[in-house]
Amino acid sequence: MNRSNDKNIQINCNLCQNTYTNKNSNLHPCPYCGWFNDYMCTENPDKVIYRNLVSFNKAKKLYKEGKPLRPSLSDFLDGLYFYSEMEFHYKNIGYGLFLIDNEKNELVIDFFEFDKDTIGIFASKEDFIKYAKIGNAFVRDIWDNVDDPKYM
Repeated sequence: MNRSNDKNIQINCNLCQNTYTNKNSNLHPCPYCGWFNDYMCTENPDKVIYRNLVSFNKAKKLYKEGKPLRPSLSDFLDGLYFYSEMEFHYKNIGYGLFLIDNEKNELVIDFFEFDKDTIGIFASKEDFIKYAKIGNAFVRDIWDNVDDPKYM
Protein backbone atom coordinates (compact mmCIF):
# COMPACT_ATOMS: atom_id res chain seq x y z
CA MET A 1 0.00 0.00 0.00
CA ASN A 2 1.41 3.36 -1.00
CA ARG A 3 0.29 6.24 1.19
CA SER A 4 0.99 9.78 0.08
CA ASN A 5 2.32 10.76 3.52
CA ASP A 6 4.91 7.92 3.53
CA LYS A 7 7.55 10.22 2.07
CA ASN A 8 11.23 10.06 2.85
CA ILE A 9 12.14 12.98 5.05
CA GLN A 10 15.65 14.23 5.77
CA ILE A 11 16.01 14.75 9.52
CA ASN A 12 18.81 16.50 11.34
CA CYS A 13 18.89 14.92 14.80
CA ASN A 14 18.61 17.52 17.53
CA LEU A 15 20.74 15.38 19.84
CA CYS A 16 23.65 13.94 17.83
CA GLN A 17 23.40 16.34 14.87
CA ASN A 18 23.59 13.49 12.32
CA THR A 19 21.33 13.65 9.29
CA TYR A 20 19.29 10.61 8.33
CA THR A 21 16.38 9.68 6.11
CA ASN A 22 13.15 8.55 7.72
CA LYS A 23 9.50 8.17 6.93
CA ASN A 24 6.92 10.20 8.84
CA SER A 25 9.37 12.39 10.76
CA ASN A 26 9.54 11.46 14.47
CA LEU A 27 7.87 8.04 14.40
CA HIS A 28 11.26 6.30 14.54
CA PRO A 29 14.33 7.08 16.64
CA CYS A 30 17.55 8.42 15.19
CA PRO A 31 19.55 5.42 13.98
CA TYR A 32 22.76 6.97 15.35
CA CYS A 33 21.79 7.86 18.93
CA GLY A 34 18.26 6.55 19.54
CA TRP A 35 16.68 9.96 20.18
CA PHE A 36 13.12 10.59 18.98
CA ASN A 37 13.23 14.06 17.44
CA ASP A 38 10.20 15.95 18.63
CA TYR A 39 9.85 19.71 18.97
CA MET A 40 8.10 19.30 22.36
CA CYS A 41 11.31 17.80 23.79
CA THR A 42 13.51 20.65 22.64
CA GLU A 43 10.94 23.24 23.76
CA ASN A 44 10.75 21.58 27.20
CA PRO A 45 14.38 20.45 27.63
CA ASP A 46 14.11 19.46 31.30
CA LYS A 47 10.96 17.32 31.01
CA VAL A 48 10.53 13.68 30.06
CA ILE A 49 8.16 13.71 27.09
CA TYR A 50 6.79 10.76 25.08
CA ARG A 51 8.55 9.03 23.05
CA ASN A 52 11.79 9.72 24.86
CA LEU A 53 12.49 8.34 28.34
CA VAL A 54 14.90 11.06 29.44
CA SER A 55 14.76 14.83 29.11
CA PHE A 56 16.55 16.51 26.21
CA ASN A 57 19.13 18.11 28.52
CA LYS A 58 19.86 14.77 30.22
CA ALA A 59 20.06 13.08 26.81
CA LYS A 60 22.66 15.64 25.68
CA LYS A 61 24.74 14.93 28.79
CA LEU A 62 24.47 11.14 28.39
CA TYR A 63 25.28 11.31 24.67
CA LYS A 64 28.32 13.53 25.30
CA GLU A 65 29.55 10.99 27.89
CA GLY A 66 28.98 8.10 25.45
CA LYS A 67 26.30 6.54 27.68
CA PRO A 68 22.98 5.02 26.55
CA LEU A 69 19.79 7.07 26.82
CA ARG A 70 18.55 4.88 29.67
CA PRO A 71 16.11 6.39 32.17
CA SER A 72 16.73 6.50 35.89
CA LEU A 73 13.80 5.41 38.04
CA SER A 74 12.97 9.07 38.52
CA ASP A 75 12.97 9.68 34.73
CA PHE A 76 10.79 6.60 34.22
CA LEU A 77 8.25 7.89 36.74
CA ASP A 78 8.31 11.34 35.12
CA GLY A 79 7.38 9.54 31.89
CA LEU A 80 4.51 7.89 33.76
CA TYR A 81 3.19 11.30 34.83
CA PHE A 82 3.37 12.46 31.21
CA TYR A 83 1.89 9.37 29.52
CA SER A 84 -0.03 7.48 32.29
CA GLU A 85 1.16 3.95 31.34
CA MET A 86 4.64 2.45 31.62
CA GLU A 87 6.20 -1.00 31.71
CA PHE A 88 9.47 -2.82 32.35
CA HIS A 89 10.76 -6.38 32.83
CA TYR A 90 12.73 -7.84 35.70
CA LYS A 91 13.99 -11.42 35.68
CA ASN A 92 11.83 -12.11 32.59
CA ILE A 93 8.63 -10.97 34.30
CA GLY A 94 6.66 -7.97 33.04
CA TYR A 95 5.55 -5.17 35.34
CA GLY A 96 3.34 -2.21 34.64
CA LEU A 97 2.38 1.08 36.16
CA PHE A 98 -0.82 3.00 35.55
CA LEU A 99 -1.54 6.50 36.74
CA ILE A 100 -5.16 6.34 37.96
CA ASP A 101 -7.68 8.34 39.98
CA ASN A 102 -8.43 6.93 43.41
CA GLU A 103 -11.76 7.21 45.24
CA LYS A 104 -10.75 10.71 46.43
CA ASN A 105 -10.12 11.83 42.84
CA GLU A 106 -6.35 11.94 43.46
CA LEU A 107 -3.79 10.59 40.99
CA VAL A 108 -2.06 7.47 42.32
CA ILE A 109 0.29 4.87 40.88
CA ASP A 110 -1.09 1.35 40.38
CA PHE A 111 1.90 -1.04 40.26
CA PHE A 112 1.23 -4.56 39.01
CA GLU A 113 2.76 -7.71 37.59
CA PHE A 114 1.44 -8.58 34.13
CA ASP A 115 -1.48 -11.02 34.25
CA LYS A 116 -1.60 -10.80 38.06
CA ASP A 117 -3.05 -8.61 40.75
CA THR A 118 -1.85 -5.20 41.84
CA ILE A 119 1.38 -5.23 43.84
CA GLY A 120 0.63 -1.88 45.41
CA ILE A 121 -0.94 1.54 45.10
CA PHE A 122 1.36 4.49 45.71
CA ALA A 123 0.33 8.07 46.46
CA SER A 124 3.15 9.74 44.52
CA LYS A 125 6.42 9.34 42.66
CA GLU A 126 8.28 9.80 45.94
CA ASP A 127 6.08 7.20 47.65
CA PHE A 128 6.79 4.71 44.85
CA ILE A 129 10.56 5.28 45.03
CA LYS A 130 10.52 4.88 48.81
CA TYR A 131 8.23 1.84 49.16
CA ALA A 132 7.70 -0.11 45.89
CA LYS A 133 9.04 -3.67 46.01
CA ILE A 134 9.24 -6.74 43.83
CA GLY A 135 9.36 -9.58 46.31
CA ASN A 136 11.77 -8.45 49.01
CA ALA A 137 13.72 -6.05 46.77
CA PHE A 138 12.98 -2.35 46.49
CA VAL A 139 12.48 -1.29 42.87
CA ARG A 140 14.93 1.57 43.47
CA ASP A 141 17.63 -0.97 44.39
CA ILE A 142 17.12 -3.24 41.38
CA TRP A 143 16.42 -0.50 38.81
CA ASP A 144 19.82 -0.88 37.11
CA ASN A 145 18.91 -4.53 36.43
CA VAL A 146 15.48 -4.02 34.86
CA ASP A 147 15.05 -4.58 31.13
CA ASP A 148 13.20 -2.63 28.49
CA PRO A 149 11.73 0.25 30.48
CA LYS A 150 9.27 1.91 28.09
CA TYR A 151 5.90 3.48 27.46
CA MET A 152 3.03 1.02 27.12
